[in-house]
Amino acid sequence: LEVAMRPWFLLMLLGGCSANSGGDETAVETTSSVTRSPSGATSSATSSATGSTSTSASGCNPQTGLDAPLGVCSADDPCTQTSGGEPITEDAAAPSCPDGVLESGTDADGAVRYRCRTSPDDAGPEQPYPLVLFFHGSFGSADDVYDYTSLPAKAADFHLVSIHGRALHWPTADPRDGAHHDIYFRDLGVPSANPDVAHADAVIDALVAEGGVDPDRIFVSGWSNGAHFAQLYAIARHETPTPGGNRVAAAAVYSAADPFHDTRADDATSCQLDPYPTSDVPILVVSRVCDLIACDEAQASELAEEDYVPAPGAVVETWMSDLSERVGPNGEWLLIDGWGEVASECAGWCSLELATINHVRWPDGVADGGSDHQIAMLDFLWARPL
Repeated sequence: LEVAMRPWFLLMLLGGCSANSGGDETAVETTSSVTRSPSGATSSATSSATGSTSTSASGCNPQTGLDAPLGVCSADDPCTQTSGGEPITEDAAAPSCPDGVLESGTDADGAVRYRCRTSPDDAGPEQPYPLVLFFHGSFGSADDVYDYTSLPAKAADFHLVSIHGRALHWPTADPRDGAHHDIYFRDLGVPSANPDVAHADAVIDALVAEGGVDPDRIFVSGWSNGAHFAQLYAIARHETPTPGGNRVAAAAVYSAADPFHDTRADDATSCQLDPYPTSDVPILVVSRVCDLIACDEAQASELAEEDYVPAPGAVVETWMSDLSERVGPNGEWLLIDGWGEVASECAGWCSLELATINHVRWPDGVADGGSDHQIAMLDFLWARPL
């Protein structure tokens, strides 16, 4: 069986990580403006009003999880290559955006932030289109939306913006320093001191200000770590608007569970939120019957027998129950098997190898030869405007 394995995730499983995915650093502004490559056309500002400073993970509290944002890999604060290679001493390099436009800007900390964008040719104030922000998985890149999904083709009637993560010190028990979106410092306020939340706010506000985005149809999607972040962000910004007054209408994600749980089981002080934030935001979670984000608690125990150490809360069935009971009533679960067909229950047997294969197959019917569930994800979003 030939499997289309996602390199960013295989690196994690093999004990390595890469902070520098993508192409050359281009279209970089040292001010708070956004630039486009290759055209060079300039859009509006994307920096947040917050003045947060990223630091390495410190203590925990029930209001924000970690006390401070996760630290960025740098020469002064290098990240660890789990494969024993050279330390990661710089943030993630720019993506190449093979079928999109590279845009960049600086955030409130002065860091250059990247995204890849595709938009309908006729988008404008007289013809607004929905917006989908996509967040990649661990060790990934904004390029992943082009390289490992069919979303650019299937979402032709949407603005599709793939957000590039940062190379971060990661606080879980398994060493995973590298490109991520910070889901552990949960400052969901406006403005937020979480640089990734503030950056998403700024991107949305800048795109809406251009005039081609339907403000009633702003959506988020993601995969694995990015799916956790997309859920966190949607819950944060459905009722409470961005600094520019924009709100997220819905989320549709793949392979995700609880974004508000602890960082690791042996934490002396829990980083799990208490209480969870509440929201009526519609969320569709697509997951496999056997996955590294375990389908149910029995599967999580089975994977643990193979020395796999998931982050706390990484069980979809438990999260869907908590989502309904602790957050809001509008969560839906689409369960599919390893061949991409709709299933009714979790797998009775799940090996680490099979869970890994399933995890790195985006549900577009390409890698698994099954049905394309991107259509269901996009239809879910389209049908749920504000």
